[in-house]
Amino acid sequence: MTATAAHAPHWADFLKLRPEVRTSDGSIGELQMSLHKAVYQTVDVPYRKVEYYGDITEPTPNLVGFFSRVARRLGTEADAPALFHLDQGMGGGKSHALVGLYHMANSPADFFATELGQRVHQETGHGAAAVDLEGATVVTLTADYFSPGSTNEVFGPATNLFERFVWALVGSDMDRYKRHVAAGPNKGTLQQALTESGRPVLILLDELMDYVLALSDVAHIDTMPGEKAFLNALMDACDDVPRVAFVVVMIRSELDERGYPPQALDFRDYVAARLVRNGQTVPVTEAQDFSAIIRRRLFELPDGELPIRDLARRYVAAAEQAWRDKVFEKLGPNRGLSGFEDRTSASYPFHPELMRLVREEWAQVSGFQRVRSTVAIFARTAMHWVTEHKAGRWAPLLIGVGDIPLTVALEQLLSSGLLLGNDRAIQGYRAVASTDITSTDGGTGRAVVVDAALRHDGVTVAQPAPAVRMATALLCYSIVGRPQGRRGATKAELLAAIYGPAGVGVPFPAADEVFNKLTGDEGLGALEVTTPTNAPARWHLSIKQTLRMYFTAAMALVPLDARGELVWREARRLASKGTFDELVLVDRPADDRAPLDKVFEGVDSAENRLVLLDPRRWTLLNGKDSVSRDDITALLGLGDQPLRVDNAASCVVACVNTQRRDIALKRAAEVLAWREVIKQLTDDTEDELRDARSKHDDAVGKLRRDIERAYQHYAYLVRAGDLYVEFKRFDEDSRTALNGGHLWTALVEAGRATLPAALSAGYLAALLEGFDRALTPREVVQAFYKNPSFPLVTSTDEIRRVLFELLTTGWELVDADGNSLSITGPGQISINSISQSLRRRIEKPSPTPTPGAQPAGPMASGPDVLGGDGDGDGATLFGGDEYRADPAPPDPTPLQPSRPKVYKRYRVELANRSITGADTRDQAWQLLKELAKVIDSANPADHQLLSINLTLVTVEGEQGQIEGKAQALGAQVRVEDDDF
Repeated sequence: MTATAAHAPHWADFLKLRPEVRTSDGSIGELQMSLHKAVYQTVDVPYRKVEYYGDITEPTPNLVGFFSRVARRLGTEADAPALFHLDQGMGGGKSHALVGLYHMANSPADFFATELGQRVHQETGHGAAAVDLEGATVVTLTADYFSPGSTNEVFGPATNLFERFVWALVGSDMDRYKRHVAAGPNKGTLQQALTESGRPVLILLDELMDYVLALSDVAHIDTMPGEKAFLNALMDACDDVPRVAFVVVMIRSELDERGYPPQALDFRDYVAARLVRNGQTVPVTEAQDFSAIIRRRLFELPDGELPIRDLARRYVAAAEQAWRDKVFEKLGPNRGLSGFEDRTSASYPFHPELMRLVREEWAQVSGFQRVRSTVAIFARTAMHWVTEHKAGRWAPLLIGVGDIPLTVALEQLLSSGLLLGNDRAIQGYRAVASTDITSTDGGTGRAVVVDAALRHDGVTVAQPAPAVRMATALLCYSIVGRPQGRRGATKAELLAAIYGPAGVGVPFPAADEVFNKLTGDEGLGALEVTTPTNAPARWHLSIKQTLRMYFTAAMALVPLDARGELVWREARRLASKGTFDELVLVDRPADDRAPLDKVFEGVDSAENRLVLLDPRRWTLLNGKDSVSRDDITALLGLGDQPLRVDNAASCVVACVNTQRRDIALKRAAEVLAWREVIKQLTDDTEDELRDARSKHDDAVGKLRRDIERAYQHYAYLVRAGDLYVEFKRFDEDSRTALNGGHLWTALVEAGRATLPAALSAGYLAALLEGFDRALTPREVVQAFYKNPSFPLVTSTDEIRRVLFELLTTGWELVDADGNSLSITGPGQISINSISQSLRRRIEKPSPTPTPGAQPAGPMASGPDVLGGDGDGDGATLFGGDEYRADPAPPDPTPLQPSRPKVYKRYRVELANRSITGADTRDQAWQLLKELAKVIDSANPADHQLLSINLTLVTVEGEQGQIEGKAQALGAQVRVEDDDF
């Protein structure tokens, strides 16, 4: 029993390192699993055995769920997905999962005997028949182990993906191989080959992009279309043939740090689009799984209960008031003493703060290989402290942020991907670690010197190297940028790094003395301190990075969502309505499943509208735009699920190009990275700060240019025989769909809009003559917004102008009785009238004078209903049958002095009158039409009050816009079911 264990139970007495960790001195040579090695056994790896694989694999919920879906597809007749896509970044557990799938299909009895297998079998069996995987065929295509156009010993005479697939499927049967190859890589051939096997078939395609990279070489580029066609046909065939599953590994483009030529990127996009459309994208591991995975990977399963509860209670009990007030209460939520036992249960033997740092901060860096990088660091760490504990020396009761031993694990930390591609930063932190903290032999380093000084001064902290532990924690907190643009650590975080439980507790004054010496003049040489406004001071280890190094580190931390948000925010700022009446911005809905009528609510109106779509949801081209096209078509009232719109003809939709949007997203990441760099720079780096701001401003300018170029596409309604949506784009970079002026010019060029004063009377006359009746002025105006045969006009004044021009070239406005109206200027045209009609002028024969008749007075040309200000009355929708009541004949009686007005209340009651007959319906129509004429807004009659109690029993959907119009007037509408 060691000194440490005498006070509290030590994890090294309860957890035993796996043999491969011990024999390799913590290096774990075969940490990254290889599907090729496991299947073809070119190297004797331990995970080729099912028992070992099951022993080191933690049955996390995601992994169990994924395996059960594959098992259900292969082993039952249940309707289950056939295509699965693993797209996580490097070190995310994809190869580990493929090896497990191979074992499950190749050795089902042994696999289902493991803990993982039992969990998979249990979940698969819920609501399904028994799973039968006996005799399954596994087609393993490890694409990083063969080359296009070349043969190898594994796949016989095969030289491409199709031939290799067939060779593996038929089990090297040359006759069957030749027969299928001769039939060609089409869907029918693949379906027949899969069906002939008569047993479940699992297809594993690993590291596809390695093969595609070689395929894009000039020597093989001509074969790329055929490889695309094969994969497309295989995905379709697998979906159609029962008990066949296809698993593809292809890392998402934003997570793959390798560069690819355009042809390879196009291949990736082609396959990815079909995987997204037809398959399931499966995350094999999640951040919350790290602790359990790492513990399982490093340690053998414990025989008994771990001493977590006792240890957690000791940690809480040792926290005197100073520790609580000055440390734990300042750490933030889920980092203090509250809930410590639960967090320790998930992370043991590692401290919850170390696991939080890895899970929530390090794992966000794109180069950090999650499980693989973490296991590499922690294996060395665990091996070091087990050795120390067994030798009777001090070892931490929980491995914390400051307990990564830089003497043996520094290179694993620096090569983990946290500083991927930043060799200068790696060299800088290597130098800082060895000079400021500890050398590889533990004999030198500023923190080592501080520890010696503390011992000389009699500072007792119940541990041999508190300054080294605190400095190591500072390195771990400094190595990458932290959330909210912060750097390094607070004093509370550094003090917590050397805190100990009851029995080996650390007095707060002693811990404070360690901090003061480490951060004082004789302490760390690379230390820098910043004091943010209204926030505690922060300390970090600096390597005096160049701006580019800062920028590279910041780029790795830019969230994907933030890029899209910035692009949309700048697009809205750049957009201008130009000649359009209104600019309508349509945001991506918070819920992708929201119905389109809610998404596009408020877009429809009687104005010329430029509608700008959020690039985070809607894009066009690159073969991924079917959903966007369907949404735009529905917005314009067409397609399979059209929205109910009234003014689609006056709506022009602007949308972003998919490929150019991706360019803008990358530029947005640069802008956000420079902003993070500016936050990190201090006032004493004035020159660097000025340069960073200049580069930020330059990146913003380029971002705005890229966004303008990205908005190439626009769409609008066209009537050329049939009604359809015209999708067009600007091919020149000088024009953008964000600019309403550019769009209007393009519409003019396409004959879909007019310039001011450019609409001719002859053109309008040709449009009007296409109707079988005369239109009212209101209907003419509405046609410019509702009818795509009519061009968009700059204003209603333009419509007045051309209407007046028509009246001077053989057309006339007539009132409800057919009397021609005298119009002397555009301003006298009542464009909202529904009682006047526009028609070709009808020449009337001159009347024969009657002997003795008096000359006609001012009324000889018919009544003037314009009222002197050009506002007419009523409207007509159906030719000569006017809405307005017939005018009374002129009264020859001389005008009498005005008398007081007499008001009367007219009540009409009609109860449950059937309108199924044509005559009765027409009579009802005549009554309502007369009411419309009487209350027409153009009618100067002195009406006061109106009450309506209307009940209409009709088929649902045939009520028209009664509800909307009534509610707009302020009426209450009640809709009830009727068993009529």
